[in-house]
Amino acid sequence: MLLRYSFMGACTLLFTGAARSQGDTLATHYAKGITEAELRTHLEVLASDAYMGRDTGKEGQKMAAAYLKKHFASMGIPPVPALYAENIVDGYFQPYGLIEERTGGMTLQHNGQSLGLLKGLLYFNEVLKEDRAVKELTYLGDGSKLPDALDLTDKAVLIDASGMGTGEAMFRLLRTRLEPVRKGGAAVILVSMPQFGGLADMVHADGSRLKLAYETKKDGVGQAGQLVLLEDTTTKEILGASVFKKLRRRKPGHNVSVDFVLKTTSMEALITAENVLAYIEGGDKKDEVVILTAHYDHIGVEKGVVYNGADDDGSGTVALMEIAQAFAQAKAEGHGPRRSVLVMPVSGEEKGLLGSRYYSDHPIFPIANTVADLNIDMIGRVDSAHVTSAPYVYVIGSDRLSSGLHAANEEANKQVGLVLDYTFNSESDPNRFYYRSDHYNFARKGIPSVFYFSGVHEDYHQPGDDVEKIRFDLVRTRALLVFHTAWSLANGEERILVDKPAK
Repeated sequence: MLLRYSFMGACTLLFTGAARSQGDTLATHYAKGITEAELRTHLEVLASDAYMGRDTGKEGQKMAAAYLKKHFASMGIPPVPALYAENIVDGYFQPYGLIEERTGGMTLQHNGQSLGLLKGLLYFNEVLKEDRAVKELTYLGDGSKLPDALDLTDKAVLIDASGMGTGEAMFRLLRTRLEPVRKGGAAVILVSMPQFGGLADMVHADGSRLKLAYETKKDGVGQAGQLVLLEDTTTKEILGASVFKKLRRRKPGHNVSVDFVLKTTSMEALITAENVLAYIEGGDKKDEVVILTAHYDHIGVEKGVVYNGADDDGSGTVALMEIAQAFAQAKAEGHGPRRSVLVMPVSGEEKGLLGSRYYSDHPIFPIANTVADLNIDMIGRVDSAHVTSAPYVYVIGSDRLSSGLHAANEEANKQVGLVLDYTFNSESDPNRFYYRSDHYNFARKGIPSVFYFSGVHEDYHQPGDDVEKIRFDLVRTRALLVFHTAWSLANGEERILVDKPAK
């Protein structure tokens, strides 16, 4: 019995080893199609000024989406099958609605004057639901000590920030003092200060923020009290100079009569962005799906300057293009993956991981059948910690939910030879990178996810993030690790398991 068991076990090991060896050989063969030259060619297009920084929902992002679709179709990757295509456009796009909320929709009207953003007023993400006439203000001094049992529910209040210093340090102190005021239910919080100074630089008068249209929950501090900063000269106009002078000698809790209106003008517009889908259907395990993501949007144009985002995340995007090409070639030659592979460049990452969130809440393929997400976000540079080191990549999250994903990535790296740096994988990482890229929207659904990253550099979110600074040798090597890991996950006999509790 023992002898027979040993013989059978040896046969099994030989067969398994032979199968793995053949799989490794095939993976190595198709990995050769991932080249520095093609990575460069694609990135020189996507990160050019012509694509206007690929701002979410804008023309540049849509140009990039069209470029990606054209590439995937040219590789012989067909449209997503009709079975899954209920919410797919042109077979390659998953569109999603966004509400663009532009700044500047609130004004203060007093004595025939209308004061607006950076014209007497300073505010950030506040959005009024309706006009509000203010007839009384409750003075709270500098906000450091509120009277006991003071009821602020639905009131308009005034805080004097003249003794809080200046700039961001003042604003941090102010935020601390605002917390009990907001919790007390104040509806409008006016803060008077000598001058705005550097705080004005924190606001882009022509800026906007985006939120997913299907999410009705409002966010931002405006829901807990509209925060409006006034320079002292404006406060004096509203109250009267003598009243303001006397008020500063009053104890917190004193009420004063006023007469002004905070008016709102809708600054919302409905726009659309797209995730791009390259679906390589699998074989005998095709109902299970391995997803690869990278965001192809960036932050657009600011003050006439194009932010090309070559590394963030043009590098990850072109890596996905080459990986998709390698899988498509393998399938065309009769060596397609056993499990299906969805290569999905997503948009909206720069605005809050919006595209990946939309997909995870509206998946094309069932979440229960999704094996893993391999996410690439910035793999084209070298950070200050690795200037003299061997080729490396940061690996984040591979062991958070599945020991199998971690092992698969480590095993795949034997084909590549990178230094795998787990510095930012620590749960105490102050940067919280694990929560800051698109893989997180899959992890929150219980899908094993890993984030490949080469670190922050001096051009992060700066106009200097251009193609000439990209290390294409490193982009290729890092892309190879992702490809080999995806190949392993897509072709393994057993699906990797979620064997660690989500935290």
